[in-house]
Amino acid sequence: MKKSFVFASLLSLFAVGNIASAANAPVNIAYPINGASVTNYFHSSFTTTCGGGSYTVKWYLDGTLIGSGSLYDTMGVHFQHKLPTGWHSLQVVSSCGQDAVKFYVQ
Repeated sequence: MKKSFVFASLLSLFAVGNIASAANAPVNIAYPINGASVTNYFHSSFTTTCGGGSYTVKWYLDGTLIGSGSLYDTMGVHFQHKLPTGWHSLQVVSSCGQDAVKFYVQ
């Protein structure tokens, strides 16, 4: 009984550790959601978190650079952009990671 309790406790610690590290991904695009349909004035939101130091981040719509910034630990960006109907992509590249989504504008 005691061994199974210790094993269950260790297992839960590893599970929580994995959740915490997933929550602090180097780049996390919160919106638009990959594969989502949005209106032509779409909103975007993303964060980048790097371990203490001077970093940069750049974001691209359909392969075209539309913004950049400098950060120390973390940066949150929210922007609105007008796009024509069709499929589009958003890519965020920071010094410590990247993320990308594809979405459809109605």
